This record gives sequence, structure tokens and C-alpha cells, in this order.
Amino acid sequence: MKYLFQVSIGPVQGFIASARKTRDLAFGSWLLSELAKAAAQNIAEINGIESLIFPAPQNKEELQPATPLNVANKIVAIIQQSPQDMGKEVRKAINDRLTTIKKRAYANIQPQDYYEQVAQAQVDDLVEYSWVAVSYDGNYYAKKRKELEDLMAARKNTRDFHQVITRKNPLDNDFQPMKWGSNTPKSSIDGQLESVIPENKYPGKNAPDEDKAKKIKYLYDKYGAGPAERLSGVDLLKRKGSFQSASGFPSTSHMAAISFLQRLKAMNAAEKTKIQEKWNEYIEEIKNIPGSHIEEVPKKYAAGVDAIIGDCDGSLLFGERLVDMVDTGYNKESMAAKLKPAQVALQNFFDEVKVRPNPYYAILRADGDRMGKVIDNQAKQEEKQHQALSKALNTFAGSVRKVVEEKYQGALVYAGGDDVLALVPLHTVLQCAKDLADNFRKELNEFNDDNGDSPTLSGGIVIVHHLNSLQDALRLARDAEDRAKKVFGKDALAITISKRSGDDYTIADKWDNLYSHLEHLIDYAYSSAIPEGTAYELRDMALRLAVPDVHPDFTTVQEVILADAKRILERKMRFADRNRKKDSEQTKKILALLQDRLGIAQEHDEDESTETVTVDVAIDQFINELIVAQTLADVKRLTEPKKEQSNGNLAH
Repeated sequence: MKYLFQVSIGPVQGFIASARKTRDLAFGSWLLSELAKAAAQNIAEINGIESLIFPAPQNKEELQPATPLNVANKIVAIIQQSPQDMGKEVRKAINDRLTTIKKRAYANIQPQDYYEQVAQAQVDDLVEYSWVAVSYDGNYYAKKRKELEDLMAARKNTRDFHQVITRKNPLDNDFQPMKWGSNTPKSSIDGQLESVIPENKYPGKNAPDEDKAKKIKYLYDKYGAGPAERLSGVDLLKRKGSFQSASGFPSTSHMAAISFLQRLKAMNAAEKTKIQEKWNEYIEEIKNIPGSHIEEVPKKYAAGVDAIIGDCDGSLLFGERLVDMVDTGYNKESMAAKLKPAQVALQNFFDEVKVRPNPYYAILRADGDRMGKVIDNQAKQEEKQHQALSKALNTFAGSVRKVVEEKYQGALVYAGGDDVLALVPLHTVLQCAKDLADNFRKELNEFNDDNGDSPTLSGGIVIVHHLNSLQDALRLARDAEDRAKKVFGKDALAITISKRSGDDYTIADKWDNLYSHLEHLIDYAYSSAIPEGTAYELRDMALRLAVPDVHPDFTTVQEVILADAKRILERKMRFADRNRKKDSEQTKKILALLQDRLGIAQEHDEDESTETVTVDVAIDQFINELIVAQTLADVKRLTEPKKEQSNGNLAH
């Protein structure tokens, strides 16, 4: 008898997002994909590659460990043996793969260096595994698939509760049922699991500087941990695990620095020689800090010798990151004294370059629209059509890394099915998101829902400071993606700018409406044709005049706000064009673009139509669009200084 068989592997969002470093994030995502791949490989070995419906790899080789194929945490297949036996086989394959990855991660950590049994128990308890099955004779695939989905939903609502385990004594490896209220330090990353690094491995607050330096270096070399960072067994797996197919992952600081590195690459040989000297002096001062280490970026993300810093991580370009190399037990005066020479050398470097890096980077999340409806419609045409859809999704996911990393200098965290998560530098993020949306539409164009509509890709971008909490940044990216999903008809983009000290600004609209409009605004802001303070003056005015939408004079107030917005825009444009006796054609064009976007009626010549333009966006969306455009224009000036100068003549 045949069965329709489904596997679910977790945890997903919580496990991936529990990350303090980008490496934790990337490895957590990679690990779940590898475990799902092991499950799919086991099913394919027993039932044949054609048995897999989701994913639908081209051949068995794609399911080998560490191949580029990303597999989602949900697997659907047609099997020919007992589901109970298959379920046990798949679970064993997952456990075996996890054990192999753990052994490789812990290879250089000796039993006396950590609480081995506690770490093992934490890793063993990591995977949430569920399977369900329904009999299937080859007919009514859509109906059977619906039954399968309902069973999985019921299974996930049935929780498994295990006895909580901890060590008996923090100084040995014996363990027994936990007594609640244990004072063992918790993980610095998730705050729930116990740390497995003995406390005596950490530098004492009153220890001599030489001892502190040794322990700081030991923590970094042995565990990949910071001076005060407590790690659980699962954290160690993320921190020390090997990607196998990749060398690692860049930091958020390096991602923020990439735009600046582009500036360095564009400099001439004479300029680079002087700058290189200053950089080398800075590196030497860092080496003089007791217990310090030079952070290096993985080879594939390295800036290269033409960008001055070579294999160094971009975090070294931010003076505020130097403190990460010094034990937090030092008093402020002692810490400042140790860092001072390096900070002076870094300032000398910037004095030679004459510009500083932009401290912001972007996180991009994207997800397919109407995928559930599209899958349901394909399922009505039996499993082969569902399988064809899976192959198309594999093709798209397989193309994402090349787009994100090779074309736009980003770092891909995950691309599986219709889901994408990546870190991208500011000067490329907008075009990167657009290319992914276009590629998705192209690959999935042949698959429709009941209404004949093919799926589209909606994306959320968050622009955040490199020092912001990674978990908070991921939450903001998820919120931006959710905002895009709320746009009517979807096929949308949402962008949030989260200032380190200030408000968050969000815009959202359909791709066709927002992308080209933003491109124009960025170009105008880049050339200073739109004065820098325009958005904030409009915002102050709108906040001052705003009333609740239930106010009896709400409509009248909105008209007043638009009239005042028109006045401010006209005054700002005249200021930008102050060297001319009358408005230039470019200024008229920009003013018309801005006023049309707000729905402000234009004055026309007698031979032109006097039709009033329909309001396109609300005043807050309009203001936030200007803020986003100004932010992206600032980083464009950093990467394209020569073009900035030539274009600047057009604006004045």
C-alpha cells in the first residue's frame, strides 16, 4: 500500500533568530536545512528520488550533505512501506546527521573544557520532529493532501513534554532531574538553556591584566565566546560548527562597511599607498592591546587588497567595536587607556581617507504571495503538477545566492522554497530585492491559483545600525515583511529605517508604484535637487496640524496639511534653485513629481489639461519616502563620489 507521508522539522523561527552574531544566525539556518535534507535523502534512498514531492531535487546527489540545495523544514513524499517504520528511519537519519555535525563542531573542545553530558542533552533535545501519513492509491491527491495537512496541524498541537535535565553539581558532569531555581548561569543568547562553559574559564574582575588577557584569548579560541558571553551546548554548536560548503559569515559591521570599501577601491594608486600606511599603523596598535585579536572576514566576503583592509573584518573600521576586544571587567579608565592608541591611529586613517563608513546595513526578507492557494490549485492536477511547482521553487532558490552574493555583495542566510533571508549593503539592497522579485515572477509564471493569478514575491527591508541587537533587527525585518503582505493584492515592498536614536520610518506599496518612484527620489536627493531637511520640515508640520480621523474637521485639516505641504515644497525647491532667476525645468519636474505623489493639483498652462491628480499616498508615507530616499542617497554619495560631483552641477 502507498502512503502520502509528511515530515515537519523544527524549531524554525525561534531557533534561527536566537543569535547574537551573524554566524549564529547563518549556521542555525544551515543546520535546519541539513537536517531536513537528511530526512529527504533517507526517503529518496528507500523509495526513489521520484517519490519526493516537496522538495523535488533533480537527482540524489543534490541531497548529499553540504550541497548548495536548501531544504525547507516540511517534506512531502509518497512512500510504499509502513509509515511507522519510515518515521523511525527518518528520525534516525536526522539524529545521525546531527551527531556528525556536533562531533565536527566539538572536535577541538575536550571533555574537561565543558559540561559534556549537559551539552549532549541540550543538543539531543534540539530537534522537534513530527510525521503524519494517509493511505494513497494514486487518486484524489488534493483531497488526500488536505487530510495530511489537517493531521499535521493536529499533531503539532499535541505537545511532547520531557523531564528537564541538568547537572547535579556545577563542578562535575553528573546530572539528574532539575531542581527549579538553579543558579547556574544561563545562555547569553537565548536566556533559557544553561551555560556549559565552566565559570572558572572566565576572567575574574580583580584578576591581574595578564591573566585576564590569557582567559579572553582562551574563550575566543576555544569556544568562539566573548569575555562575558555564556554559551549553551546548542550555542556552541552554532558558534563552532562547520558549514562545510562555506567558510563562515560576515558580521553586521562588515556588511555596513562594504559601501565604504567600495569607496576605497575606487581611489587611485597614490592615495591607496598613503591610506595603506595609516591602516597598517592602526593594525599594529590593535595588536598591542593585551588579549586582542584581529577579526578576519571569511575569504569569500573579504574586501581584497585593493580595498586596503584585505581580509580584516569591517568591524575594525568602527572605533566603537574596539571595546569588544577588552574584558568588561576592566574599569573605564583602564579600558580607555588601552584603547586610546588604536583609536588615535584609526582617526589618522580616516583623516587620510577624508570620509567615514556609514554605520547602517540592511536585512532583506522575502516570501511568496498566495503560495497556499497556488499549491492547492496545482494539487488538483495531481502530485506531478505539485512536484513541478516544487522544482520551479528549487530553481528560484538555487539562483538566489548568486544574485545576493555575487551580484550585490550581500550574504545569504537562507533561500528555500519561496523564503529568502539575507544581509545586504545599503547601496545595493533596493536593486537586489527588485531582481529577486522579478526572478521569482519569471520562474513561477506558469503556476496559477484558482483565479488564474501566478504567485509574486513580497519583500521587507529593514535598515538598521550595525550595533543594534541582531534579534531586534530580525524582528524588524519580519515586521517589514508583514507590512508588505498587508498591501492590497501584495506583490509589494516595505522598507523600515530604524535609527539607533530616533523613530522608525516605514513605507510600503506595490513594487510597480514604489520602486521607480524611489529611484527618482534617490537620484534627486543624491544631486541635492531635493534639500536635505525637506522631509523633516514636512513631518513637523504634519505632526503639528494632525487631528484624529474621527474629528469633525478631519477632512478640512487634511486639505490644510496638503496646502501647507505644497507651500513647503515650493519654497524648498526655490531654495535648491536659488542661483536661477526662475525655476529650472528640472526643478519644475521634481516639484510636479512630489506634488503628484501627494495628490496636489498642479497649475497648468492654458493649453494643458486641468484635471486634478488623484491622491496617491498619505502625507506620512510621502514623508517617509523622502527619508528613505535621503538615507539611500547618502550611501550613494559614499560609493559614487565622482558621479556626485558631476551630477551636482545639474541641481544648482
